[in-house]
Amino acid sequence: MVEKVLADIKDKNLIDKGDTIIVGLSGGPDSVCLLHVLKSIKDIMDIEVVAVHVNHMLRGQDSFEDEEYVKNLCKKLNVKLKTEQIDLKNIAKNKKLSIEEAGREERYRIFEKTAIDFNANKIAVAHNKNDQAETILMNIIRGTGLLGLKGMEFRRGKIIRPLLGIDRLEIEGYCNKYKLQPRTDKTNLESIYTRNKIRLDLIPYIDEQFNTDIISKLIKMSEIIKNENDFIEYYTEKLYNKVLVNKSDGEIVLNTKVFNNYHKGAKGRILRKAIKEVIGFIRGIESVHIDDIIKLALDGRVGAMIHLPHKIRVEKSYQTLKVYQFKTFPQVNLYKVKLNIPGDTLIQEEKFVLRANIIDDVNLDQYKKNHKTSKVQYFDYHKLLGGINIRKRESGDLIKPVNSNGTKKLKKYFIDEKIPIDIRDQIPLVAKDKEIVWIIGYVISDKFKVTKSTKKVLKLEFIKLEN
Repeated sequence: MVEKVLADIKDKNLIDKGDTIIVGLSGGPDSVCLLHVLKSIKDIMDIEVVAVHVNHMLRGQDSFEDEEYVKNLCKKLNVKLKTEQIDLKNIAKNKKLSIEEAGREERYRIFEKTAIDFNANKIAVAHNKNDQAETILMNIIRGTGLLGLKGMEFRRGKIIRPLLGIDRLEIEGYCNKYKLQPRTDKTNLESIYTRNKIRLDLIPYIDEQFNTDIISKLIKMSEIIKNENDFIEYYTEKLYNKVLVNKSDGEIVLNTKVFNNYHKGAKGRILRKAIKEVIGFIRGIESVHIDDIIKLALDGRVGAMIHLPHKIRVEKSYQTLKVYQFKTFPQVNLYKVKLNIPGDTLIQEEKFVLRANIIDDVNLDQYKKNHKTSKVQYFDYHKLLGGINIRKRESGDLIKPVNSNGTKKLKKYFIDEKIPIDIRDQIPLVAKDKEIVWIIGYVISDKFKVTKSTKKVLKLEFIKLEN
């Protein structure tokens, strides 16, 4: 099975050498298998693995036994582990979400935060082939278009799913083979949630009554739809650029005169793209919401507004639609400190040090071996003369990501990489005026990288301090 996962990793470009990977570890068979597989290919892929366990405190003593199991497993495998306990019932109640929705939101929030803490550039979750089929069926039941029928992707931004091509029986066999003894969440065996009903009741019923392997059929369908969806997305991009009036931080403005002349299918695609540009995802945005916006664009009065999930607002103006997110941001520690070069620069508010060293002997082979780590980066010293600062993002920030073709706004980079909007203000940046040199934990600028003509190298190391 390891060979199959490794083949998918390479084929889908899920992992690069030098990556630090956060692994969501519940203690169940899927996540335990994922952790064990990634640990087994650690040296082959030259990666670091950090496990994260979220205790939802929903199942009494069982929840704490899951946590204890995870701690023992990570100790045995010699894997770093972060655990966090959350009162999910109260969180779901306060946010007016289902337990499933709130749990997913909280887990990914914690995964993202941990990725920043450990300078990780990938987050691995343990969805498998059966999960993919169940997700597609659940989307069909709720009502979906092509996006829902194609299911989950092997990679979406920082999120990777190395087990998406592996079925549940293979995973259970792997756990038995290596005597991993994963935990069993008894609620997964009860038909109390929609997904459980699909897994325990609907899929077996379809297989039995229609003598078919519905899981394989759904997976094949999703692959076909993905290819066709990619084709449609290509043309949607062209239409979107024609209707786009303005794109600024957290806001998209569309031309309704042009928009209203488009086919309804194109309108839906454009609106989903606009919403995704604003919040980074389209989860929870359903066809009824899209229909309401289309009607607003065509018949709505000036000043009329629609409220959507995730605090999305769509407002009708004179020949425009404005899409934005209403959000009260938490207080952010603001700082702007000139780096000591050479030397250490302490950012007390965030409890980290940025260490700068000047290297006179430029060894390109050594640089190429080390420069991809997320905690240590190397730059052309002479291109940074005049001083650089460590700070949070500011309006007008620009970056040319390493090995990319052009410069883009920092906001656009965050959207493209699916970085959650509430994380963006937390990320430390190394900057030279308005040009970003290093988005710490993510990417460096192509403009300041080490090249054959580099005479001196500036080495920067991000060091997180203990509390």
